Amino acid sequence: MPSLGMTYFEILISNQNKFTISTDTSNFIMHMKVKGCYENKIFNEYQKKINEISINRTELLKRLELEQSELVKSDLYKEINILNSDRIIYIDKLVEKNPNLFFTKILLSMKEVEIPEPPKDENGVVTDSSFQYNYYKDHYFDFIDFSEGGLIRTPIYQGKIDYYFEKMVVPIPDSLIIEAEMIINKAFNAGDSLVFQYTLSHLLDYFQLSKIMGYDAVFVDIAENWYLNGKAYWAQDDYLVKLKERVVKISPNLIGNIAPDLKRMNTFDDKFISLHQVSADYTILVFFEPNCGHCKKEIPKLMQEYRDTLKYLNVNVFALYTQYDKEEWIRFIEDKNLIEEGWFNVWDGPYPHSQFRDDYDIYSTPVVYLLGKDKKIIAKRINVEDMKKIIEFDKSKQK
Repeated sequence: MPSLGMTYFEILISNQNKFTISTDTSNFIMHMKVKGCYENKIFNEYQKKINEISINRTELLKRLELEQSELVKSDLYKEINILNSDRIIYIDKLVEKNPNLFFTKILLSMKEVEIPEPPKDENGVVTDSSFQYNYYKDHYFDFIDFSEGGLIRTPIYQGKIDYYFEKMVVPIPDSLIIEAEMIINKAFNAGDSLVFQYTLSHLLDYFQLSKIMGYDAVFVDIAENWYLNGKAYWAQDDYLVKLKERVVKISPNLIGNIAPDLKRMNTFDDKFISLHQVSADYTILVFFEPNCGHCKKEIPKLMQEYRDTLKYLNVNVFALYTQYDKEEWIRFIEDKNLIEEGWFNVWDGPYPHSQFRDDYDIYSTPVVYLLGKDKKIIAKRINVEDMKKIIEFDKSKQK
């Protein structure tokens, strides 16, 4: 209602062919009357009940905020707990009485998992500190009906999935792949094409567009296992072609992979060196070009960090110039004082022979990779400020 400050009210569109709803602007919910739709009638009764509980709870919270007496506060807390219990009991009865309604499935999708007490020994000491977390995680989707296509029209389903990946699981690619496959399979096995299509496409986008390092591995897994083998039957051919091209570019440089070797790269003093010849505990592989404004700031900053701290951590730098103007490159090296032992200035000229753009997904600069002693990719597309922290974390992890 634009004239009322964009105030709105909600109704359900399910399997009813024709129904009417009337109300007035003084209170949409409390004055609503429904004809011809049992589901919206139940929905409105629910809204009125929850509204009543909410008003009472708000009043109790206000009194609690002003109250000084601990005894009275205790009584107020009891009243609030009773209201919370009343709400749960009311919803449980509503669900029990109307098990097949779409609205019931919405209510169930919002239901929280009841977590039991953790196991304890004979002395009352908890024997499994992660029991409650694991129980909650294992039962997180218990109340989602993956066969109900209507749930994707609500904000609840997407919110549940996003919260699960943002708060519930360890953000490590191997773990995330397992979790994503679990949810996709739930949707696939439930048999509702809308839920399956939405779940699959949402998770593909979620991991493709994420700025979190390593999430591209989950994107590749979903693309290969579901889209590129024909299970995403709705996907158009032109989309699949572009998706495959993206997967081909990302796959060689996933975290944990051995970095593709860059063989016989030409140094600024006309010698040859390959990336895998660099012998150090860590190798920073950086792609840059002198005319890139960001490169002009980041490359000297990286050199300063290298001189100050990184080289003492047995780090070498493999700095690859991405263009083909040797004079421009040499001038940049000299102007920015980029000559230091353990810092290798290289380019793919004057006769380009490598596939560094494809192997490392270079479509802009600067791009920074961190490689381990075995040349496995530890991190990628990282900032200079984070480099030392990541190396120190990796060292502690190895210990």
